[in-house]
Amino acid sequence: MPFRLLLHTAASPARNMAIDESLLRHVQSPVLRIYSWDQPCVSIGYFQKAQLAPTDRPIVRRFTGGGLVEHGKDLTYTLVLPPTHPLTTSGTLPSYQKIHSAIAHALQKSGVPCQLATAQPKQDDPACFLKPVPADILNPQGHKLAGAAQRRTKQGCLHQGSILLPQSIPPILFNLLPTFLADCLGENSTPSSLTSAELQLADSLEKERYAKNDWNFSR
Repeated sequence: MPFRLLLHTAASPARNMAIDESLLRHVQSPVLRIYSWDQPCVSIGYFQKAQLAPTDRPIVRRFTGGGLVEHGKDLTYTLVLPPTHPLTTSGTLPSYQKIHSAIAHALQKSGVPCQLATAQPKQDDPACFLKPVPADILNPQGHKLAGAAQRRTKQGCLHQGSILLPQSIPPILFNLLPTFLADCLGENSTPSSLTSAELQLADSLEKERYAKNDWNFSR
């Protein structure tokens, strides 16, 4: 079965996170979602303290772990995988390596030289892009270009990724991502949209979780 390809226009921080979690709760086949943000904002990892985030823009707490990510100039994508998918059952690092290898190939084809990181970070940092970990994507100078965070539940695997370049995102990258991830997923893509059930749950999650301080400032 082809994986579902969702290309979404800019949305609020709360809306974006609500859609991702709704897709995880309903996942039946792999989903690739590519989207953007309607304002500069920051997402923080599920386990991070809200006080680490800057106070001059909105923040939203992700359902995944990982570090603080600044949004607005990045290309953001989400992969949602069923529990029995090989990338789900292979574990975190092997799935990171396979997914990020595909992302790196797409970047290289877009004219952006890069490679996967192999070393552990030299120092800790709450900001995702200042703390390269193994299988992150680096430029030749060692600066991080792309990272991701995952969460596995009984429903499946949620992989949220961000690509942030020193220059603007090459437009061709939006077309190349589905192509190279098709090899990674072992399937071709088919354009899709949210189902009525996914929309209904996203509406609820946006209102009752991701737009609320009780969630975003819970730590």
